[in-house]
Amino acid sequence: MRMTVRRYRRRRTGSDSLGFAQSPYPPPFFDRLEYLSQSINQTRKTDAPFLVLVTQDNFLRTGFLQGEAPLNQCLDCETLEEAFSALHHWPTARLLVDTDSRAITLIDMLDKLRRQSLYAPFLTPHLLIGAKNHDARLFCAAAGPFHLLERQLPAQAIRQGLLEAHPFPHSNKAWFSRNEWPVIQLLSQGKSLREIALLQNRPYSRIIYRLGCILKKLGLNHRQELLHLLNNFSEFTF
Repeated sequence: MRMTVRRYRRRRTGSDSLGFAQSPYPPPFFDRLEYLSQSINQTRKTDAPFLVLVTQDNFLRTGFLQGEAPLNQCLDCETLEEAFSALHHWPTARLLVDTDSRAITLIDMLDKLRRQSLYAPFLTPHLLIGAKNHDARLFCAAAGPFHLLERQLPAQAIRQGLLEAHPFPHSNKAWFSRNEWPVIQLLSQGKSLREIALLQNRPYSRIIYRLGCILKKLGLNHRQELLHLLNNFSEFTF
C-alpha cells in the first residue's frame, strides 16, 4: 500500500525517479514565446566576439567597446598577429582592420592580409579607410579580397556593412597577382626595375610587362604616379 502511494506521488510530480520534482509537461506557450523574445533581443556580451578590431586609435577602440550590440561584442587587438590568433579560436568573428591608424606600413599590412586571404584560412577582412584617402582605397581594392568601409560611417552603417558582406571568388584578375605583388614590394623599398629583374632572375622586359599590368589595375598612366603612390604608403603612420 505504501509503495503504491509513493509511486502515485512520484508520477504526480513528474517522474518515477526519487527526488525529481519537475513537471514533465512543456511550459505554456506564452512563457516559451517570452523566452524566445528575450534570447533574440538580448544585448549582453557573449563569450564569442562578433568583431575582432585591429587599431592603434584608442578613441575608435572605445567607441566600439562602449557602443551598441553587436559592435560592442568586440575583441580589440593592436597587431595583426594577435587578431589572427583570435580568429583561430573564433573563426566566425569578423576581422576589421583600421588602415589609418597602424604600427606598420600599409604595404606590410596588406602583405600579411594577402597571405591570410588568398591562401588558407581564406579570410575576408574589412578595411577601415578614410573617406578622403582615395589613393589608399584604390590600392587596397586591388591588393586582394578586402571589403572596404569608410572610417567616417555611423555605427549602424558599419554594422550593416559587416553583416551584408558577400564572399569573394577565390581568383580575381582585378587583384595583384602573386608575380606582380613582389614587384610592388621591391619598388616600395626603392629598388629600380633593373635591380628587380636581377633579384628575381627574370628578363627586364618581363618586369616591364608586370609593371604595365600593375598600372592598368590601378588606373595609372605613368610609372612616376605609381612611385609617388608607393612612397606615401611606405611611410609609417601612427
